[in-house]
Amino acid sequence: MKTVGEILKETRLSRGFTLQHIEQGTKIRLKFLEAIEQDDYPKLPSLSYAKGFVKNYAEFLGLNSRHILAFFRRQTEEVPRSTLLPKGLAAPLNQPFLRLTPGRFLTIILVGFVTVFLLYFGVQYLRLQNPPPLVVDSPKDQLVTTQRRIDVLGKTDPDATVIVNGVSALVRSDGRFFDQVQLSSGINKVTIVATSRWNKTTTIVREVGVQ
Repeated sequence: MKTVGEILKETRLSRGFTLQHIEQGTKIRLKFLEAIEQDDYPKLPSLSYAKGFVKNYAEFLGLNSRHILAFFRRQTEEVPRSTLLPKGLAAPLNQPFLRLTPGRFLTIILVGFVTVFLLYFGVQYLRLQNPPPLVVDSPKDQLVTTQRRIDVLGKTDPDATVIVNGVSALVRSDGRFFDQVQLSSGINKVTIVATSRWNKTTTIVREVGVQ
């Protein structure tokens, strides 16, 4: 059975596209497109980004992205590992450490409910008062490069929005975000702004020099 990379590459070649055409049309970096066609997904920022790139690539070629992603999921599916214990060793582990009476069970439920309630409102209060956290892993400040395009990677609150040089970036459910910025010769400023649902903002500016 053909892999996702083989399907995309064969379709691209049959339609006369080069990887440069795909890069321009999808804004996916050339090295990531090459990794996808080689089914070398560890070279991509993460499996979530790989899924998004594959979807955009397939749609650009006019393929059914749902079918391609189904192949992708089967191809990248990890088989969980399990360990087995001999029956004689496993039996003691199945014995309850603490016997629960109805009274103890009810007490645990009530304590758990109150704890969750207090934690939830405590977190909401902090979110109202504080700007969202913002960590920028790339680029580093005062970076000097010869590249004309640079990756912007970082993490913030999953509910926050991220703007990179005036353009909205995709924020995943775990708060990780990724974008790319076009650079020009000289000193470039990369401004990353995270805004919470309550309009609290955190801003980080990176300076990148292009030789």
